[in-house]
Amino acid sequence: MKLSWNEIWMNLAKNISTRSNSESLKVGCVIVTSDNETILSLGYNGDEKGGANKPDNTEPGKSGWIHAEMNAIAKMNYNDHRPRAIYLTHSPCAICSRLIINAKIEKVVFMESYRDMTGLDILRDRGIVVEHISDHLWE
Repeated sequence: MKLSWNEIWMNLAKNISTRSNSESLKVGCVIVTSDNETILSLGYNGDEKGGANKPDNTEPGKSGWIHAEMNAIAKMNYNDHRPRAIYLTHSPCAICSRLIINAKIEKVVFMESYRDMTGLDILRDRGIVVEHISDHLWE
C-alpha cells in the first residue's frame, strides 16, 4: 500500500522525535516544500549544541529545551523559496507559531495537541492552513 505524503512526513517527524532526551515530551518536526519534493529541515526538542542534554526544570513548560520547531527553523534551507509545510508530532506553542509565520510556512500539520492551544489560534488568525491528523489513521 502506497503511503500518503502526510503519512510519510509524519512518520519521519515521529522518528526524529526519538532523538530528544526529554523524558516528558518528545517532539519531532519536518519542514518540506509544499509540493513534497524537498525536505528543507528536521528538528527535535532538546538542548543547545554541546549542552548537557538535561532539562533546566522538570515542571511542565520550564524544561529550557529548544523546541523542535525552533531547531528546524534555525537550520532550514532558506534558499528554496517554494511554499513550505511543517509536520509536527505536537501542535506548536504561541512562540513557535510566530516563528512559523516569520519563516513563511504556509501549512502546519500536527498529530497531538499541545497543552496550550494558543499557537493554533495565532496561526489561523494569520491565514496559515492548520491540519490535525490522527496517528491512528495508519498504524
